[in-house]
Amino acid sequence: MKRTLITIITCAGVLCSTACKKFLDTTPTDFVSPANYYQNEEQVNAALTGVYDALGKSGTYGRYLWFEMDIADDSFYSLPSSVQDVALYNYSPADAKLLSTWTTLYQGINQANMLLDNIDKANMGQVAKDNARGQALFLRAYYYFILANNWGDVPLRLTATATVSETDFPKSSYRAVYAQVVSDMEKAADMVSANTAYSYNSRVTKSVVWGMLARVNLKMAGAPMRDASRFAEARKWANKVMTDAPHSLNPDYKQVFKNMCAHIYDLKESIWEVEFNLKNGTQDEGGSVGVINGIGTTNPTVGYSYGAKRTTARYYNSFALGDLRRDWSISPYSYTSSTSSVQVPFTAAQIYNRFDAKWRREFEGNSTKFTNTSAINFPLLRYADVLLMFAEAENEVNGPTAAAYNAVNLVRERAYGVPLGLATATQADLATGFDKAAFREAVRRERSLELGYEGLRRFDLIRWSVFVPTMKAVANEITTGAGSTYSYGARSGQNVTDRDTLFAIPARELSVNPSMTQNKGF
Repeated sequence: MKRTLITIITCAGVLCSTACKKFLDTTPTDFVSPANYYQNEEQVNAALTGVYDALGKSGTYGRYLWFEMDIADDSFYSLPSSVQDVALYNYSPADAKLLSTWTTLYQGINQANMLLDNIDKANMGQVAKDNARGQALFLRAYYYFILANNWGDVPLRLTATATVSETDFPKSSYRAVYAQVVSDMEKAADMVSANTAYSYNSRVTKSVVWGMLARVNLKMAGAPMRDASRFAEARKWANKVMTDAPHSLNPDYKQVFKNMCAHIYDLKESIWEVEFNLKNGTQDEGGSVGVINGIGTTNPTVGYSYGAKRTTARYYNSFALGDLRRDWSISPYSYTSSTSSVQVPFTAAQIYNRFDAKWRREFEGNSTKFTNTSAINFPLLRYADVLLMFAEAENEVNGPTAAAYNAVNLVRERAYGVPLGLATATQADLATGFDKAAFREAVRRERSLELGYEGLRRFDLIRWSVFVPTMKAVANEITTGAGSTYSYGARSGQNVTDRDTLFAIPARELSVNPSMTQNKGF
């Protein structure tokens, strides 16, 4: 019987890497026994490629983590009324998308465990060995971070699965999972290379680890753990990115995303990306960025897009006059027909018609534009996010200090087209005199405006303990304000309940793992 259990997605005793050139300039080796592998640096790097491979699958950043599993107050999914889907919060534990994400993450974890179990026997330099070990430790931790975010208590495996008969793994508490995540990431920070070691941004570097430690600690400070001591840790790690690495904002917000479309590596702003690409005229590692989202069209010259993710009036109206991010994040136009490249501006009344448009395929840097996949990269960590994480944590630790204001204002000044770091105050800068509570709300609003559609909104709303009431409010706004044409956009908010701060454990996992239990409410 074919099993899809977390513990046997990639069988221990078998090295099965299918990734491509996007992470390492090595060719993965299929179906080689670990007993005869991990002998040298080339083999270790090939195995490391397999650990990275989980990032680009449909279950993760190929699609689901930033699309169906991130429906929040800024968007809705254009689906027929009869559909059940994780994006609508009316799904069953048998949902195939959830299973895909779950299995992909545990596949990456098992690949990392195999490498970590075997790397010491490799004949290679110590610096290179430590770097590979650090990347594997971090990636394992990152995959567990995603699992704990989305499922809470999950099985915690730190060694490779020995046989296909190993199927009995109980959950570990989310606190234990987060403790392991922090431990692994902190160890990795001392092992991996500096950001300047590579000319591209798909590899794990010190900046990546520091920035993600800030994100992990902010989550631990929020729901459900609510460990306020973690704000100081988040502040520390974000500050390291700001002071110990050569990062800065790209002065043009639009260009950040055009670069991702065209495979231009802006290492100062875009710290970590999942890279998708073409090879010899075919799709080597295809994603869905700009295809499932983006401005709807079937024009192959512009680049096919389903336009399945639409904006909400709440999100559109949250941008102030003069904020240049609005008309890049949200499409200000459609095309005259499905096959035309002629742009037609939306009217002021056509808010719910507008698309998530950060990644526009017209800027895709490939002559061949496929219908169902694209070569557009997806951002996992941007410097703007680091600045806002620092401001959030600094405010919680020390109040709205000048340092906290400066971090937010750098992000806002770019949004309004103001030269970065201008000495005099401008209309882009936050009003002075905020207390801690007011500054907290200002930072939360800024995260929404800056990071919309980047797979972080649901995460933020849950850790701030406002996910369910926010979704309910948006559903009511759509029902009363969108008209009958887009009333279906309210379904996610109408369906959501307190159980939906976590996802259901996949039914397939329950059927093969006798120690697994379902999450509350499913």
